[in-house]
Amino acid sequence: MIGTRTPFTSERAPCGKRVSGTRYFEDDGSGIRCDDITYACGCRSISHQFHDGSCRTRVTRHDGRVLLNELSAEHAE
Repeated sequence: MIGTRTPFTSERAPCGKRVSGTRYFEDDGSGIRCDDITYACGCRSISHQFHDGSCRTRVTRHDGRVLLNELSAEHAE
């Protein structure tokens, strides 16, 4: 997999501040997708989609507080 790192300016972080940061995106073309966003204030948003369709999402504020920690399993019955 080859990833792409893209800087951005003035996006709203999970803490509510408008800050710059970087987005790292990776896609293997077979179902694995990673979207990791790191904000200048220290907040972070991570989303990983796997081959089986499940998705892991975690959003963390710069003070360490976890705002979202979710695993969805679309293939589950």
